[in-house]
Amino acid sequence: MSNSGRVALVAFLGIWSAGTLWPQIACTWQQCPGNGLATNFDGVVTRVQDGSPAQRAEIVPGDRIVSPLPEGLFRRPPPLLEFRLLHEGAERAVTLAPEPERMTPSDRLTRLALVASYAIFLVVGSGVLLLRPSAMTWAFYLYCLLRRYGDFGFYWAGSSAFFWFNFLAFAALGGASCALVTIFALRFPRDRLTGWRLQVNRFAVGLTFALPVAWLCLFVRVGIFGLPSQSLFDAMLYLTSLVYLGAAAIFVLTLIQSHGEDRQRLRWILVFPIVLVLRVVVVNFQYSLPSWFSVMLIVLAVCIPISVAYAVVRQRVFDVEFAISRALVYAAITSIIAGTFILLDWFMSRQFAQTRFTLTAEIILALAIGSWLNMLHRNVDRFIDSTFFRQRHLAEERLTKAAAAVLRAESREVVDRFLVHEPLKALDLHSAAIFRGSDASGRFIREMAVGWERVETRELTQEDPLVLHLLAEQTPVRLADVVWPSEESPMRLGDSVLAMPVLLRDQLAAIVLYGPHRNGTDIDPDEARAVSLLVERAGAAYDHIEARTLREKVDALMRERDAQRREIELLRASTA
Repeated sequence: MSNSGRVALVAFLGIWSAGTLWPQIACTWQQCPGNGLATNFDGVVTRVQDGSPAQRAEIVPGDRIVSPLPEGLFRRPPPLLEFRLLHEGAERAVTLAPEPERMTPSDRLTRLALVASYAIFLVVGSGVLLLRPSAMTWAFYLYCLLRRYGDFGFYWAGSSAFFWFNFLAFAALGGASCALVTIFALRFPRDRLTGWRLQVNRFAVGLTFALPVAWLCLFVRVGIFGLPSQSLFDAMLYLTSLVYLGAAAIFVLTLIQSHGEDRQRLRWILVFPIVLVLRVVVVNFQYSLPSWFSVMLIVLAVCIPISVAYAVVRQRVFDVEFAISRALVYAAITSIIAGTFILLDWFMSRQFAQTRFTLTAEIILALAIGSWLNMLHRNVDRFIDSTFFRQRHLAEERLTKAAAAVLRAESREVVDRFLVHEPLKALDLHSAAIFRGSDASGRFIREMAVGWERVETRELTQEDPLVLHLLAEQTPVRLADVVWPSEESPMRLGDSVLAMPVLLRDQLAAIVLYGPHRNGTDIDPDEARAVSLLVERAGAAYDHIEARTLREKVDALMRERDAQRREIELLRASTA
């Protein structure tokens, strides 16, 4: 499929799904018709809402609707229902007319959380498919799209024909979600099938077509013909649960078999099998679980599309600890500022309720916080890192001490050793190398390297794209941002991810290349800043060494000149 066709199809399906969901979303703030009756697929009453028409009709859980079930029993919103009810062995006629009902605040919050969760799934699933189109991402996208029925069912107040078409389509196709998750799990993360995965994939593809047909037969049987079908539903539910648990096991097995960068990339996908198992628990034991359990599952499920996008789309893995630490820092700063204003407002409103001094005090406080914001950020950042991320904090402290010590270096070799080995050990990097400039040829020669045993590159010329970027920007450059010629592979620089320029009086004296962490994660911005300080001081150390070398040469030349003068004077004296 072409890119334009893929975009058009994804846009159409997204608009169709979101557009038909809108009437159900509107029920969160406006009254929608309902009768307060919930039954299983045998017509057995499972729940009766307080104050609803069903309760006023003296219907209680455990009552049974006599077969055939009324056609509109599973219609949302429900029509006028007329049926015969079996209650404690006695049969009676019941008429239920729907009435406008308002959602409780907790139900409203749950509905909005579900809508936000589904929107994240749909947007991220669409983005992953469009950025990395493959059989794997198609399976994930369809799972994101079709999970809608399991979360919301289908609601449509208009045409019954339109309702039943969409209800049967979403319900039947949604039944294939477990098979789609299995296909995704088998191919994750590199869209490859080998060994036993090939056989299981064939079975999952077969289920993708068989399950919608089976679910369609079930919903036509109970929704159109009114035939009790709970036993068939239970059998389908058990099969679906087993497939979901199998997919969860495949995810865990993939994670166990991964190594190095793949292990770092995949470990966050562990949330997917956890949610799958919890979802199986909710579906099979929904009436015996507390209400907060479902809300917790909604919140946890949001991590699925984020972890999938992280594992599939990114070419270089970033350190999640960095994101968490930044989130904690900004949350703490926001809480401090907000708490300060709330406390001041409360105090001033009690002490100076009849004056306008409160507004003046808040303006003064805002100006003071604005001037202290940098200091507040620095102190909170230091506290968060030293308390919760001590390893990162110790690494940055080590680099800060190395930046001070490198100024005392007495030779270029010592500076080179600081630039290569200190970040390598402090940040636990996989590789590091330094290319020092040659005044005669304008080339940069590799002087020292760790983790470059299999890399043949020994020098960089001034025509090299990386050198041109560093000459132009004179700031750290990420190799992923460099545009390489088609015939030239960036792998000739090993697994390097960050290039640092060592400047000597605005001239590029050396280039330091750093690889990722040993666990595969990228160098984060805070770590790059800590290394930048060391590289900047290394430039000053180079300058000091060069100045001292020149001074020694000048002193040697002056001594030689003085010796020659004395020798000339002696020669003159001897010839006089």
